[in-house]
Amino acid sequence: MSRAEAPAPMPTGWPPARYQAVRRAMKVFRLADHLLRHGLAYTPADATDELIRTAAQQTGQNTPSETTCALVRASLALLLSPIKGDASGRVMRIDITIGDHPTA
Repeated sequence: MSRAEAPAPMPTGWPPARYQAVRRAMKVFRLADHLLRHGLAYTPADATDELIRTAAQQTGQNTPSETTCALVRASLALLLSPIKGDASGRVMRIDITIGDHPTA
């Protein structure tokens, strides 16, 4: 396991939902990274639930839920979308809402 896959513990005092959301987001991006690095999915349509779950098994992670699989596809769409506008170094923040609960 590399250093990027074993991050430092999260700060204390957060609400439990925030811990869960951050852990899920980290898992989503690890899976998306694995799919892209190994050439398993080049588009969100290529990333089926079965393929994502196989990737999770290959990387030693727990089996992802349907929601996590959907978030992997959404992150692939974001990562693979062409960049519009200028490269001014702006920071993008993405808020994902699951049901009625925002993740951050």
